[in-house]
Amino acid sequence: MSTYDLTQGRVAGSLARLTAPMMAGVSSSILVQMLELGFIGQLSTAHVAAITFTFPMVMVLTSIALGISIGTSSVIARSVGNRQVSAATGVTEDRGKDEVARLGTHSLILVFALMIVISGLCWLAIDPLFLAIGASPELLPLIHSYLDIYLPGTILFTTTMICGSVMRASGSANIPGAIMTIGALVNLILDPIFIFGWFGFPAMELAGAATAMTLTRFGTLVISLWYINADNLVLRQGHFSGWLRSAKRILHVGLPAMATNLIGPVTAAYITFLIADYGEAAVAGFGVANRIEAVAAMLMFALSGSIGPFVGQNWGAQMVDRVRAGVRASYMFCLFWGLLVTLPLFFFGRELASLIDGSGPVVAVAAVYFSIVPLSYGLWGVLMMASASFNALGKPLPSTALSFGRMIIVYVPLATLLNDAFGYVGIFIATALSNVLFGIVGAKWFAQRLNAMSRQLAHQH
Repeated sequence: MSTYDLTQGRVAGSLARLTAPMMAGVSSSILVQMLELGFIGQLSTAHVAAITFTFPMVMVLTSIALGISIGTSSVIARSVGNRQVSAATGVTEDRGKDEVARLGTHSLILVFALMIVISGLCWLAIDPLFLAIGASPELLPLIHSYLDIYLPGTILFTTTMICGSVMRASGSANIPGAIMTIGALVNLILDPIFIFGWFGFPAMELAGAATAMTLTRFGTLVISLWYINADNLVLRQGHFSGWLRSAKRILHVGLPAMATNLIGPVTAAYITFLIADYGEAAVAGFGVANRIEAVAAMLMFALSGSIGPFVGQNWGAQMVDRVRAGVRASYMFCLFWGLLVTLPLFFFGRELASLIDGSGPVVAVAAVYFSIVPLSYGLWGVLMMASASFNALGKPLPSTALSFGRMIIVYVPLATLLNDAFGYVGIFIATALSNVLFGIVGAKWFAQRLNAMSRQLAHQH
């Protein structure tokens, strides 16, 4: 497995090597999710609305696993970077790699056990939760048909996510990127077979989408475990000892990262509740817009997964100027990309939405969304980079504070107020304003914190 020392070479080149495979994996996964929603849209608007209602719960599960993934990446990347400055003291490469392997193994155990418990609790909460956020009783069978299969599959998906984090934090993005890409393509092939009942299979509708996803996740987990075990990154003799110490290190960053990521699903549930007042078609339109938005933002998602290992390794190697240069480059890319995708969404958002669900009311809601929210994508990406960089430095609380401030202090009250004044249009305006404000705040705060930490580092020497 190819690995990269992210403390050497051109900053842009290092980020590109790390981001390109990640981009392929993330973009293929997001594109498949959008195409899957297109398949579901051929069933009925009710099916699209049911899937949209599941988004917050799916985001909760992903956010918890992502928190552990971020904690794993932060600890391992800084450990890899420390090896660059510890060689002179007699710390061997084997000892350093053994520490990385132990952390990876303990992270896999942590996420596997945690997701068994949490997915079970989520299953028990399906009926009361979805009724509370505005789903009609008639939608509950559709929601169940999806989540009854999806929730057990979450355990497979989140464990695969940790495998990818271990590889990327060690400087290798090619294998996890390839696994994500191939898995997405297999998922896309299986989706219509199980949803519509091709080749003699029964038509399972939403249950078919969940089945295709779960089978794919099982395959990607097996391949991921094989790769990291073959490269001695996990699951070797002696790697199971000291679990509690490793868990504390991982969760020092992981717990605040979980809290940061959980704020989003909680807010999404509330926003879905607000939009549900405008009917099933409005919820479906919001869901369609969210899926297309994920495609538009996929390169920023990929870069946010790459900037963390880059910052972590270089901070661990005490290369502050490379940290600063890498973060600046990520900001500039986000601003450029945000501008690039805003124009086509503004002018062609209606046509894109109609490809997923041709219902007039659904398309109308999505079109309004794309006339407002994409204007804030560039600074939304800047916020992603600042948050990922805080976590990579082992300073997760500012990232949590940014997310809490953006979602709870600004977005929720503003969306409520503007919803009363302008309807769901006001909710979309609140989304854009909160993205812009906290993108600026996040960039300024990270610059101040990095300067303060670099002065402390200089003082120690």
